[in-house]
Amino acid sequence: MQNNVEINGDGNIVLHSIDGSTVIINKSDSEEIRKLVINLGSSMSNIPQEVLRVIEQQSEAVIEAKANVYLTVLLEAYGDSLIGSKLKFGLTITNLAKEHRYYNSPFFVIHPKFTLKEGMEHDTFRMVPVEGNVFAKKLEYGEPFSVTFDIKTGAYEMYESSLSKDTEAYIQAFVSTTLGEVFESNKFKIGKLIEYREAISQS
Repeated sequence: MQNNVEINGDGNIVLHSIDGSTVIINKSDSEEIRKLVINLGSSMSNIPQEVLRVIEQQSEAVIEAKANVYLTVLLEAYGDSLIGSKLKFGLTITNLAKEHRYYNSPFFVIHPKFTLKEGMEHDTFRMVPVEGNVFAKKLEYGEPFSVTFDIKTGAYEMYESSLSKDTEAYIQAFVSTTLGEVFESNKFKIGKLIEYREAISQS
């Protein structure tokens, strides 16, 4: 059983712990938000997108450390033909802080939410890097680091279902550091992913 995190009417973060207690974190209290991110650790992928936005905004406002996170789609081809080729997600993290940082495993948010089953939707998930367990990754100032993620055959159904709900559907990556900073990637359009897949299948 995991902690439940939400935003209340005042825009503050409310944490309902598994022991039944409730903690309210002021959205302007950068130190408490930083502690929350560190304590959540790998559970960050289970919190709602609106909470991520509050955390990210606070990180940008009070923490000078920055990072560039770029999400794209890569083509893995064999020889001169596209036959047998496949698509992968590629993610590059560049540390723009003056000091080194340790970056945690990224998690992904899809908009709109996909349907797990009738009456149940979800928008946040993790993918396992092709390179294996490479996180937490230490990066020096200005150092980039790239990882790739396989796009499983069944995953396209999830992406297409999101696209059917909203033509502006997108997927986005979020990366946190061990210091509690949170950074987001660009929004990669699901429509572009499906276009690439169709181009490969028709080759």
